[in-house]
Amino acid sequence: MSKQLWRCLRRSEGAAGTVLAVDFGPRPNQQGFARLAANLPGEEGVHLTVPLGIGTDLRGEADPDRFVDRWSAALPEPDRPVRAIVTFCAGVAFADGLRRACTGPDGPPALVTIDPTEVAGALLRSEFVAATETFRAHLDERTLADVTAVCDALADSDDLASVAERLRDEQRRIVEHATGRAGMPEHLRAMLCARFADYLGYLVAAARRTGPVDHATVIASADHPLPGWCADHPSRLGTVHDELLGDPRVAELVHGAISP
Repeated sequence: MSKQLWRCLRRSEGAAGTVLAVDFGPRPNQQGFARLAANLPGEEGVHLTVPLGIGTDLRGEADPDRFVDRWSAALPEPDRPVRAIVTFCAGVAFADGLRRACTGPDGPPALVTIDPTEVAGALLRSEFVAATETFRAHLDERTLADVTAVCDALADSDDLASVAERLRDEQRRIVEHATGRAGMPEHLRAMLCARFADYLGYLVAAARRTGPVDHATVIASADHPLPGWCADHPSRLGTVHDELLGDPRVAELVHGAISP
């Protein structure tokens, strides 16, 4: 495949297998799977999903089976067994599909869900607000008021694809306004807009695959609300959500889940 679909965070050594991590990628100032890979005991390789491009067809491309099919068709280190699938936040939605695709003669890989999240409209709106905060210094009061107005107008909508399309268009307008004032080159503006559209598509796809994930180890941060299906059995740590993947105790729990 022409597009890279996995990013290597750590190569396997010896006869070890691989760990597949599912996440869109960390925000600025948020710990990501690269830190977990550095802390993980053992010799397993660690590979992280690369988000699929959405382009202009957010509604049509945001299909969870499309994500799983493309990732599983290009598995890294295909000659090595997948020992575990580890998901963060909304990535839990793709866990069962990847686990089925990676089940080998010795059975399915272990599954670890870290701060699992079920996606709803409130999450899309909060991510839109967070994306615009990056440009606050270059936005006037009227534009900032428009951000609030857009969120309020979409608060009662159950059609997440329509919400995402509106937020994508509004974010593009805001980015063009802010980066124009800041003198940012056009190609950088386009890159910022495309990444946010891809993120919205990832979230909409995740929202279309909801429900419990069976036989999963659940690790939770101190400040993250869990879906009802896993609230009774988490390993809840004192670390906050943005720091969780960097906590060495998380790496130890992942190692424990995949060790014989």
